[in-house]
Amino acid sequence: MRVPWPLVGSVLMGALVRSPATAQPNVAGRELVGLVRDIRGGPLEGASVEIPGTAARTDAKGGFRLYTADLDTLTITIRRLGYNVVSAVLRSRNRQWDTVMVEMEELPQRLAAAEVRAASATRRNGLRDFDERRAQGRGQFFDHSAIMSRNTLRTSEVLRGARGVRLQRLRSGGYGVRFASYSKTPNCVPNLWLDGQLVRDMEVDDIPANQIEAIELYESWASTPSVFSQGATLPCGTIVIWSRITTR
Repeated sequence: MRVPWPLVGSVLMGALVRSPATAQPNVAGRELVGLVRDIRGGPLEGASVEIPGTAARTDAKGGFRLYTADLDTLTITIRRLGYNVVSAVLRSRNRQWDTVMVEMEELPQRLAAAEVRAASATRRNGLRDFDERRAQGRGQFFDHSAIMSRNTLRTSEVLRGARGVRLQRLRSGGYGVRFASYSKTPNCVPNLWLDGQLVRDMEVDDIPANQIEAIELYESWASTPSVFSQGATLPCGTIVIWSRITTR
């Protein structure tokens, strides 16, 4: 019998179901296993799966395995660049976790130019210019080592505590970055540039931290480099993200 796929969150379009439990308890904690796939049923490799206290990335078959503490309720969050974030509350059954099946929907096609498929040459040029802009000191800069030192998959946590940054809770469960200098317009969203492209309807937590090579923050129009100053409307700050360059 087919099990219906209820929506996880009204705007995420991700889906999650439970099937009969297949995992057995482990001395290190309760085992939580699952599969992540796209809406066509294909496996999604490299998705970040996060639960309180630990995280994992999906393998080539879209599978993941985690061990949880001895608890009965937890929140699971799945992120992958180019896809909507999926977040849901899981409840154990007979002190075991059911197998988790997650379906992720791609972000709108207009973001295609800003996805991981962007040419490596574009990112390399952007990262070269990143070093030059950092030397000028007009913004705030986070390279890959600084990002990884935070030991988190949430990009908002990397930026927490940065000068002039405040975090705003979103419906997805993640956070968006807002600049304190625009506190009179708290819903004003900064411009977000991903791999040299200005993107819309995207927040920093839509991009897992372990998929980011570098981040640039510019609190004001005056400090923003001209290459990131397109548009007739002045932005409420600017965030520039460069994704990791892979060899595959």
